Amino acid sequence: MNEKQQNIRLYIPIYLIIVCIYIIAGVIEPIFFTWNNNVNLFTRITPLIFAGLAQTFVMLAGGIDLSIGAIIGITNVIAASLPCPDTPINIILWLFVPLLAGLTIGLINGLIISKGGFPPLIVTLATGAIWLGATLCIMPIPGGIISLSVSRAVTGKLFKVIPSPLLIFLVTIIICHFILRRTEFGRSIYALGGNETIAYESGIPCSKVKIWVYGTSGLLGAFSGMFLSAWMFSADPLIGQPYVLNSIAVAVISGTSLSGGRGGVLGIIGGAYIFYLLNNILNLLAISSFYQYVAKGLILILALIFTSSGVNLNIKELLRGYFFKKRRLLKKAGNDEQND
Repeated sequence: MNEKQQNIRLYIPIYLIIVCIYIIAGVIEPIFFTWNNNVNLFTRITPLIFAGLAQTFVMLAGGIDLSIGAIIGITNVIAASLPCPDTPINIILWLFVPLLAGLTIGLINGLIISKGGFPPLIVTLATGAIWLGATLCIMPIPGGIISLSVSRAVTGKLFKVIPSPLLIFLVTIIICHFILRRTEFGRSIYALGGNETIAYESGIPCSKVKIWVYGTSGLLGAFSGMFLSAWMFSADPLIGQPYVLNSIAVAVISGTSLSGGRGGVLGIIGGAYIFYLLNNILNLLAISSFYQYVAKGLILILALIFTSSGVNLNIKELLRGYFFKKRRLLKKAGNDEQND
């Protein structure tokens, strides 16, 4: 089976589920079908897409990043705390300083994990706590300010037609897909997640790859924090905490295996949409937030069943098996009646 066939088997079911959920949401609330609501959806899912991409890179390499929430939080705060608002200097600083911070934090995570040989779960949990504390020291309560031009450029519309968030996350996904499928670094990530021992024996610099995988995760987490700062026009030190679980859920729903070596980024939009639309439907149905957490957990478990167990949903085979089985049962029933 070639790569294209694998992508079809992996991603088409995700987007079919989106269509079903979208129709259900539209039936419950017709405003879902309007263009303005879709533009709003593009804006809301963009930070989650960035976080899901970050988690996907790490999970493909056989790791996990529990510090992603802290990275989003600290870069969000840094972006809104830069000097000289509404000046060209502030815009330049906004473009580079948070990204540098996210990349540095990610590289530190990768360095500790690869050189120390420690479990990614524990390392990123610990560093996440450290950076969350640092974030609260910088900004104990929500505040800060973003240049109006930055906010308009990031969350507005290009040529007054194309929503900027849509363009931003599409370009980012295309770049990430190219990196994973068409570069030596991307192939090394898959090899590392598939079997680290074989990857090492094949000459792949596993330590170096791990370091840069977590660096990439930090960079993408910074994109999420920066986007949130432009969207909110300010910062919140705790804004990134919900993205820890949500990013893992989106990556898993999108078809990336927690065991590593299998998956990709083409289903990230679908995963983010599924996660967000389900939240909206639960809110529209006035379901308690307590039960919403239960629903999120169940979604993650169901996604794990399909990805971790290696199940590939093949709709054609399922339908063929169902109808053939039904036909055999009818034929058997007819034979029994004739014998009687």
